[in-house]
Amino acid sequence: MKSPKPAKNVLKSRPKINPLKPSMREDKRYVAFEIISERPLDRDADSRLIASIKSLLGVFQASSAGVLKVSYDQASQRGVFRVNRKAVDLIRSCFVMLRRLGDTKVLVRTLKVSGMVHKVNVH
Repeated sequence: MKSPKPAKNVLKSRPKINPLKPSMREDKRYVAFEIISERPLDRDADSRLIASIKSLLGVFQASSAGVLKVSYDQASQRGVFRVNRKAVDLIRSCFVMLRRLGDTKVLVRTLKVSGMVHKVNVH
């Protein structure tokens, strides 16, 4: 009598997905910003800023802009976003159009735009 064969590992039978080549990846830019407000903002000010940007851009442009938080310092109210290189002007125009975050009047300034995160780090 033959012994039963061991079951094949299901994960090994899947084809391996190759990562994207660097030439196929979307180019990104890092946007340093500063929030000027009447009173200090709480910790989630950057998240509310991203939500406001996405509501201003709409569903389709927000997904193509790809806004992601890199860093945010609550004390200085400065931070860095990563965005698609084609959407930098859209993000800057959203900064101009924003007047309030929650119930606080704000002014969002662009400090610097760069292709490398260490060059734009403002903390």
